[in-house]
Amino acid sequence: MPKIKLLILGYSSFVRRRILPSIKKNKKINYFICSKSQKINLKKRILFNNYNQALSQISPNIVYVSLINSLHFRYAKISLKRGFNVIVDKPISASLKETKELLKIAKRKNLLLSEATLFNYHRVFSKIIQLCNGKKNIIHIHSNFNVPLIKDPKKLIRNKEDCEMDMAPYAASIIRLFTNNKIKELKVFKEYFKKRKAVKDFFIMTKLKGCTYFGNFGLDRTYLSQISFFTKDKIITSPERIFALPPNKNLYIFLKEKNKLKKIKIKKDDCIQNFFNKILYSLKNRNFKIFYQKLLNDAILRDRIKNN
Repeated sequence: MPKIKLLILGYSSFVRRRILPSIKKNKKINYFICSKSQKINLKKRILFNNYNQALSQISPNIVYVSLINSLHFRYAKISLKRGFNVIVDKPISASLKETKELLKIAKRKNLLLSEATLFNYHRVFSKIIQLCNGKKNIIHIHSNFNVPLIKDPKKLIRNKEDCEMDMAPYAASIIRLFTNNKIKELKVFKEYFKKRKAVKDFFIMTKLKGCTYFGNFGLDRTYLSQISFFTKDKIITSPERIFALPPNKNLYIFLKEKNKLKKIKIKKDDCIQNFFNKILYSLKNRNFKIFYQKLLNDAILRDRIKNN
């Protein structure tokens, strides 16, 4: 069977650090890179500096869009209209309207369209749900994702990369993944950079049927990436770096039950490899409904966060 041709638009830090090490291990994928910021480098598989030229000459099975946020919608739409399956770094677009437009094209052409919100493809979440005795027993979820500020706020506005754009996909996916998604009440509190329109941090509080969720997301803070799950008699705390788990380390979950703390080992796993395996399986079967539904659900929740 011929290898899947994967064209990566952009040579982002995330592509270099996380995507490439994972897909290099996949014998079913042959990848090519197009980067406007890097010189042609055959060894690194950077073959193009022009996105439209790369799309025309490669005719890829999948296009992976890993550009600045403000270009996600544009190149996802171009790729879909040319008949290519598409994966886009989160956020897939800046609005619910844009996401619906992309979904309309993908459905009409029966093409894959997926947002690369990847953290939940790690085996650690199966173990957490098992320790909770199922999602139905989760009564509260508390997440923290705070990172140091590494970009000028002016660029955050121009590139649509402020805290809300970059981190609302995590809040939306947590609600979709671990609750019944029936939101009774949602409140969002935002703090902005001084004299800027860019969101510096936001806090989300939701009341759902049988569960509550509190999310704390921020830029310009000490790094913290963790989720805690509460049942009536247990607290399960995820490993640190839960939103960007390393693929080459054993991890530990902390379980507190009856005032006793237990450390539970989780074997190494690669959420990005797992994600691409799901993608390849869906391409083989030409069934993309689950990806469409995830996109729509998350886009609706992000829209509520944006307009709250």
